[in-house]
Amino acid sequence: MTEETAESDQTLGLRERKKRQSRLAMHRAALELVNEHGLSGVTVEAIAQRAGVSTRTFFNHWTTKESAIIGVHSTRDGEIAESLRRRAEEEGPRQALRSVLREAIALAPADVGLRELKKEIMAKEPRLHSLSTGTLLTVQTEMVEVLTELLDGEEAKERAMLAVQLGFAVTRTAFAVSMARGLDLPAAYDEVLDRYDEGDLPF
Repeated sequence: MTEETAESDQTLGLRERKKRQSRLAMHRAALELVNEHGLSGVTVEAIAQRAGVSTRTFFNHWTTKESAIIGVHSTRDGEIAESLRRRAEEEGPRQALRSVLREAIALAPADVGLRELKKEIMAKEPRLHSLSTGTLLTVQTEMVEVLTELLDGEEAKERAMLAVQLGFAVTRTAFAVSMARGLDLPAAYDEVLDRYDEGDLPF
């Protein structure tokens, strides 16, 4: 690796960290404001102001105030599915699915208190819960479609559905383990996945 390449990688790493810090600041501001004023009493401008960013910066990361509250940052349609397809060419479908889910879970806030606040707000605001569920179902459907294309056999879609559902079950369990034991999410994901691979389960 040349010095120029190393410097470029460091710059990209720093840029990505700053983007994540900015997203986290806006996500936190959105949750705090909803907690204080309710969903209807929160605006994009208020979120941006509390987070210390411009409204233009806000819309570089989020499509709506609801997406900032839920924590689903703005991406191109089907980006996760595209990532799955791209990784599968190099790693194979099984490892690609695991890698994509690990990347997604790594974007979640590490702050347990912030995750607890989000959980409380989602319980109090049914519309947010519905939006979150709809987004999740869309992502799962896209991932199933990609895996179905990649797998062989007449039962490819059924196998793809099972793989995606199991993958999301692992991520949900990782969240629970992380909250209960204070582990960071990627570490909890790896531990749950190892346990699943060991096969010492009643299912």
